[in-house]
Amino acid sequence: MMLRFSIRIAFAVALLTLACPPSRAADPLDDVIEPVAGRTACFSRVYDPAHLKAHPKQKTTAMTVWLKYETVGDSNPATVLAMSLAITHRGDPAVMFSQGGCEWSEGANRDTSNNRLIKAYSRESGYVCMQSARPDVFKAVSAQEGGSLIINRGKDRDTLMVYLDDELIVVKRANRGKLIGLRFGADDRVFLLRRTDTKDCAAVEEAVTTPEPGVARQQR
Repeated sequence: MMLRFSIRIAFAVALLTLACPPSRAADPLDDVIEPVAGRTACFSRVYDPAHLKAHPKQKTTAMTVWLKYETVGDSNPATVLAMSLAITHRGDPAVMFSQGGCEWSEGANRDTSNNRLIKAYSRESGYVCMQSARPDVFKAVSAQEGGSLIINRGKDRDTLMVYLDDELIVVKRANRGKLIGLRFGADDRVFLLRRTDTKDCAAVEEAVTTPEPGVARQQR
């Protein structure tokens, strides 16, 4: 089996201080991906040269999001949403990756000081995703945060909106131990992705679940 998200997702959910209730209420993302353990969904967008020419300040050339529901916890198991992001920037063909756990909240866009978490996101409720500083591919799991983002349903079940903050910690597949601080300008904050075949997320899954050489896969 591929390396599970369990440790990292549980960590993200704890950081968000959001509890999973015994009976889960429906939320707007349920028709995008069914909240059942093992369910996956893939969303992607590649910007063509014409779009990038018309938006010269946009650095992002491609983005892919892989969503997967996982079961975490032994004595009190809960089903939580894992989110992995792949992003490519102008002038650098190497894809950069980020991984974390997401949770629906009516106050998702407020931090502990009641400040707006993601300025580009105008609503209060949504799925806030706490990203890790590196994918969970090492025996030693760092508690370092990698930043936050918000995802939400687009106009229909086949679209996904992604809202980014000022910066996100990412890694490249060739060296996932090296942390990269990726900055986002005003033209790289809001993205509309479209549903695609799950095979289009295979590279994202591999990048965030396959251990480095010599590192044994964690066992459940």
